[in-house]
Amino acid sequence: MEFRLTPEEYGGLEVSNVAMIAVTQELEKSSVPFELGNHVSNILYNCKGEQIDKYLMPCIRGEKTSAFGLSEPASGADPSMLQTTATPDGDDFIINGTKMFPTFADVADFVQLFARLPGTKGREGVTCFLIDTGTSGYQVARSIATIAGTEPCELVFENCRVHKSQVLGEIGNGWALNQAWLGARRFQVGIRAHGKAERVLHVVRDLVRHEPKDAEQFAGRVGYFLGEIEALHTLTYLGAWKADQKMDARSEAANVKLFATELLHRVTDFALEVGGQSALRKNHALARTFRHARATRIVEGPSEIQRHIIQRELFRDGAAILELQ
Repeated sequence: MEFRLTPEEYGGLEVSNVAMIAVTQELEKSSVPFELGNHVSNILYNCKGEQIDKYLMPCIRGEKTSAFGLSEPASGADPSMLQTTATPDGDDFIINGTKMFPTFADVADFVQLFARLPGTKGREGVTCFLIDTGTSGYQVARSIATIAGTEPCELVFENCRVHKSQVLGEIGNGWALNQAWLGARRFQVGIRAHGKAERVLHVVRDLVRHEPKDAEQFAGRVGYFLGEIEALHTLTYLGAWKADQKMDARSEAANVKLFATELLHRVTDFALEVGGQSALRKNHALARTFRHARATRIVEGPSEIQRHIIQRELFRDGAAILELQ
């Protein structure tokens, strides 16, 4: 599970996860949106042969963008329940199904689509395909306005024929790719929420700086939030360090995503209280951040899913747990 910038073999700097986190956190403290690098999907580094020149390198150079097609109307946060099918037909696969909420799919050059082979269930048979925009049978059905200000899409695949050369990685290995992408994305969402939470506290500081009574009233809660941010800081860098050491950081990714997004939501709710009615204006920076904060608790796996992952990782080795009792 990695979310670093472009590796050296593809012309990049091979920036570590720890360094990536340090820069991203600082950028997110700004109210001006800024993206670091080209944000190539980490699983695209599994491209092979002609896929490298057709998909990976153009994304690295900023010539192409991709969307991620995983969630479905019936599966929600559980990708093991996906129903989109990929039926083998000679050297091709016939894709049928619907995907919900892939961001930027309406402007992407291709989609990383997850579908399952007929007769499989759960994690079995899940395969990732690289499908070009404009492929017959692939349609962007609509854009969906959200409270966060983003407009993800609904994608419909109806007898969409793709060649076996469009499979990313290996046939049936899509679950591992999905988990690698989600792990990295959860870290990214958490890191950005971390930086935004610090920014919001700075706004609160500025609001009460010239009002001694307000400063005294809110000092305790500000101190509490600062303590949480420091704890999150340690947790985030621990997870990044483990990823750099090629260690299992799934639990840390879930913890960072859960802790950071819920902290951002609480901090922004507090900031709205400090800001008063003026901050409730729809176009106010705090109001926008609050809407965004609520959405981050759902995207890339809602908070309850993160709690489930943390619990699962804790009790994965039952024997070890029993020895501790």
